[in-house]
Amino acid sequence: MRIILLFTIIVGLLACESPPIRRSQLIAEHPEWKGETINMINEGFILKGMTSDQVRAAWGYPCWTCTGTIKDDEWENWLSWEYPTQVVFFDKQGKVTRWTKK
Repeated sequence: MRIILLFTIIVGLLACESPPIRRSQLIAEHPEWKGETINMINEGFILKGMTSDQVRAAWGYPCWTCTGTIKDDEWENWLSWEYPTQVVFFDKQGKVTRWTKK
């Protein structure tokens, strides 16, 4: 029973990355990001118009195994990213249009 519980916990932790893991690395890779945007990212907030890199810096990688993370084959970008409590939607330019609770 303990092995099953441990396995379940490990799989759950690996399914979605924690935001702070790569936050500073992503910010360092994008010197063009404005101070206000960086402040929002560091606080863990996202805004309409943010890029997918900015969302990933603020909230971490989405849950790729979740059913809410979908891709549109016509334009080869992700339409939405699912997180444990939210779903983020992107336009064709890869900018956040909205997000909603699950």
